[in-house]
Amino acid sequence: MSEQRKLEVVTRGYVSERGPLEINENPKVARPNPDAPISEDGICAYFQHDALAEKYGEEATREKIVEMAKAFRGGAATTPLFAQEGPNGMSLVHVWFGPNFELFRHSHPKYGDCLYYVVAGELTLGKRRLRPGSTFFLPNGMPYKYTAGPAGVELLEFRAGGGVDEAPGMCLDELSLDAIDKLIDCYHTNSHLWEAPINIGDVAFVQRELDFGDAGS
Repeated sequence: MSEQRKLEVVTRGYVSERGPLEINENPKVARPNPDAPISEDGICAYFQHDALAEKYGEEATREKIVEMAKAFRGGAATTPLFAQEGPNGMSLVHVWFGPNFELFRHSHPKYGDCLYYVVAGELTLGKRRLRPGSTFFLPNGMPYKYTAGPAGVELLEFRAGGGVDEAPGMCLDELSLDAIDKLIDCYHTNSHLWEAPINIGDVAFVQRELDFGDAGS
């Protein structure tokens, strides 16, 4: 009996409103490509930026968004692991940020509430240092930002519907172009440290080396 047929037999009758059994076995982390060409119109359409454009002008804001996107793209990787259709469809995404990566302040009002789980490495959220096993829950549309630790950070992003279909998928909620300039400076300063892991959880090995180094100093 084929593996597919075995699955059909085992799961017969066990289908929820979200769908049947699904398996995504041993996925690798998506590789960032910092040298890939970038569409200026595409990236500016992706980042909803009306508040900044009203304050600083559309042209100046677009220029800064493009500069930021070019600077950060080598330090972030998003790997979709699971996705379902429908208003209650669940999704799971693995996210990696490189060492000392400062995530821009943003929100995702289109996609619903979000629960994050820290897999490896660490991040600083406000004044809290979150290490593996930590979680944080974000109500739909809430702006947030955090900074990856010296080894980087890996997170799992869980969503289960509840978004607003007509809302933007990505809102850039930074309060000024000066704030974006500081992010760009951070990206340039740390880009030589960025190397995405091959497997989910690999950042833990780098973190362990840093921890032992701190203990022995």
